[in-house]
Amino acid sequence: MAAVALLVLVTGCGGGHGDAKGTASTPPAKSAARPLPLQTEARQAAWKRRPIQIRPKSLLPGSQADLARVRLDDDLKDMDPYFLTVEFANTDGLAMDRPDLAANLSVVGTNGVSGKGVMILNVPLATAPTLPEHCREGDPATIPAGGTAEVCVLVMLAKGQEPATVAYSAEGSDTVLWKVGDGKGGGGGGVLPPGTPADAVVDDAKGHLVPVKATPQSVRAGDPADLSRFKAGDGEQNLVPYYVTVEYLNTGQYDVHPGMRSHVWLQSAGGKQVRPLVLLDLGGPGVAQCPETVPDTMVKPNATVRQCSIHMLPKGDEPATISYKGDGTDAKWITWRAS
Repeated sequence: MAAVALLVLVTGCGGGHGDAKGTASTPPAKSAARPLPLQTEARQAAWKRRPIQIRPKSLLPGSQADLARVRLDDDLKDMDPYFLTVEFANTDGLAMDRPDLAANLSVVGTNGVSGKGVMILNVPLATAPTLPEHCREGDPATIPAGGTAEVCVLVMLAKGQEPATVAYSAEGSDTVLWKVGDGKGGGGGGVLPPGTPADAVVDDAKGHLVPVKATPQSVRAGDPADLSRFKAGDGEQNLVPYYVTVEYLNTGQYDVHPGMRSHVWLQSAGGKQVRPLVLLDLGGPGVAQCPETVPDTMVKPNATVRQCSIHMLPKGDEPATISYKGDGTDAKWITWRAS
């Protein structure tokens, strides 16, 4: 790769948010931060359905001072940088040409949201930020059969969010996860402990915003066979259902319809943000393992209702957090740890 073409290539760390671009001038001072505790076991995965072995080597926290000479997009200026280094081993019998490995790596925060990957373009090495040599080159041009290569990615996490997991996810491969520390961070970042009641509001469809108290009850792994009578869409055959049950207490003065489960999202340790699955079940028995609404009636003041939603995650991934957003223009996301 030409020295002036690209500094860091990472398209997958954004978790669907897109990459950020920047330019650099003179090098900043080198960061003195220590690497974070990180699982570094080598694990099996796949690249284009061919076997590879992956081993994280380090996750180094940076600071905005490290990027003082980089012109960042406005939405990145209040975020914290992290430098992830991973070793890939080609265990296949053929060379890997132009492998897009960095695109499949993620650093996921304690809220279950992937950080934003940074792409710095057209930067001569002589004026690049102070990074390890392999961080200046992006993906390798090739990895021979039996060979290894290090890939470094630069990712930005929102203020207050600590890294919880490092993830590799690619087409034809199960998701592979490594914990950062205990995988839960320090308990901050606006994430509530599991099972904590939280206040929200629900529109009763008659012009009233009715206060409710939402309390997660459980997050359970299901079996794809549970959904066998429903037709799976493309790619869903390789997904695993998870059942999220939340209880709602009507603390207001008006009846509300039990439709709150459509507002529940599941965030995964691999950085996936998953809406509830919509199943067309015209008069059928539904999914016995995940009853939609109990009881199936209007929720009167001081009454409770439990609702279960289904969320599909790739094999190897696991729930990290649950989120709920009520109705109304002032509604904000409420997020709980899944376990």
